[in-house]
Amino acid sequence: MRLKALALAVVPAAFLGVMAAAPTASAWSSANCPVGSFCVWPEYWYGDTDMTPSLATETEWSGTAPGHIFYNNTSQDMTMTYAITADAGQGPTYTTCVNAVSGSYFTMPMTVTALTWREDDGTPCY
Repeated sequence: MRLKALALAVVPAAFLGVMAAAPTASAWSSANCPVGSFCVWPEYWYGDTDMTPSLATETEWSGTAPGHIFYNNTSQDMTMTYAITADAGQGPTYTTCVNAVSGSYFTMPMTVTALTWREDDGTPCY
């Protein structure tokens, strides 16, 4: 019984350790994402990199681009549409609002399929 209680206590602590090790979005304003562009990178990395983005666009866009990290280096919020890569285009698509001059990462490989300028309907963009 003590072993089960110990295991239940260790799992949340391990999860918090992984979350604490994750980089902040500010680390992803890489020099290879020019001002005015929305960039997506195909692999996960820490800090600055010279890795070529799988997508770098200054306009609305549609297609397919593999993604682990994304950065909106524009002055406008964008709506990003994406799907889980493992679903091979057969699963659902998702949308999220990406604030201007900010970025984040996916916890699993995704395929970005569209970027559109966000129409401000009064709801916050997180």
